[in-house]
Amino acid sequence: MKNICQQIHQSAKYVNFWLTKQPNVNEESLTDWLLFDISTKVPNILYHTFTRIQEARQTGADWEWWILFPHNYVRFRVQAKKLSTDDNYKKIAYANKYGLQIYKFLEDSKQANAISLYALYSPAINYEMCNNQLSNQNDGVFLAGGQQIYNTFILGYPLKITATDILKLCRPFSCFACCPLITANGGGLQHYLKQYFQLEMTSGSPKYNNFRGLHDELPEYLLSFMDKVRVGDPEWWENEFKSQMGDFNALLVYDFRPQSSDDQDIAF
Repeated sequence: MKNICQQIHQSAKYVNFWLTKQPNVNEESLTDWLLFDISTKVPNILYHTFTRIQEARQTGADWEWWILFPHNYVRFRVQAKKLSTDDNYKKIAYANKYGLQIYKFLEDSKQANAISLYALYSPAINYEMCNNQLSNQNDGVFLAGGQQIYNTFILGYPLKITATDILKLCRPFSCFACCPLITANGGGLQHYLKQYFQLEMTSGSPKYNNFRGLHDELPEYLLSFMDKVRVGDPEWWENEFKSQMGDFNALLVYDFRPQSSDDQDIAF
């Protein structure tokens, strides 16, 4: 049986293949397939995309991501973008009637005490970004910190943003399972986040020593999700908790509370 690192890398690798064969595929299709595929292959990952149409796709996050440990929980907000081979300035500096999308995304994440990340879809590139060799082989999904993207490309006022410019700030998506730093011997998820997403970890709650995204309680909608949606009844759940989830369109939960003996499992 493939371990968690191999499964997530396999899904990210298929995104690369898909982008190569069908460059015009939209980011919504890539996101839904990626998260669904991972949830069907990796134990303890749950995924649900909402049936209702929301404006969050234009103003906030595309999905909310929780990683659950026995005594602590880490919350992320994720915005997805498919990178162009030409200029990506309009994607990063996108604005609508709510204003600059990235600014609202960052503000919503702060208010929710969530780590802001961009999930960027692009064919694999050739330079090294992860110490684990497996994660450098044909990944098509990359993660970058929202604040770092903002500081570099909005405050920096570049005339053009190439895919290479953006991907230099990224880590492969599969690094969240493959990087040696996230294991207990490597220091765990806290060490990994502070090493590679330092800007996202600032301005956190003093209660958690400025660890952005850290929670010691789960919101009611997530507790219900864990209890109800895994056995079926998503329509009831959406109707009950829709007012609490106005800023994202899907939910991904990685539950590490039942600890596994796999050496690659994430440690806190």
